Amino acid sequence: MPPRYLVPVDYSERCLAAYQFALLLAAKQHGEVDVVHIWDKPAYVPDTVVVGSPGSQPRSLGDLIRENAELEMREFLQRTPAPEGITVTHHLESGEPAATILRTAEATSADTIVLSTHGRTGVRHFLLGSVAEKVVRLSPIPVITVPGPAEPA
Repeated sequence: MPPRYLVPVDYSERCLAAYQFALLLAAKQHGEVDVVHIWDKPAYVPDTVVVGSPGSQPRSLGDLIRENAELEMREFLQRTPAPEGITVTHHLESGEPAATILRTAEATSADTIVLSTHGRTGVRHFLLGSVAEKVVRLSPIPVITVPGPAEPA
């Protein structure tokens, strides 16, 4: 059975580096790559909120967020096409990031999680702790952390 790599992404350059690393591993080992993006609507917005524009059908905010996340996922994956013979699947999940990553790893039978050491927000890391740190601490399977491109000084 080929090894499966789960790559959580927030569509940042750092996550692109983790995705590219997972593709290299998969190419060397004839593995498969699952890419997951965790989204959530703001907790203070009720499920009954709908949005629309003139001439279009009103839609729930959750549907709009999910549609935008799917579009961003397709654009993200197109930035680095998978090598021939490597299967890449993607998932959009909702929930607390670390717990959802671990739940997705179990659901996809991932052998290894490959994730970026930093996401988009430094302040969030300071206040809530790093998602990568939580995943490393709590994961029952190996986790590879990949530093992203160097940030400008």
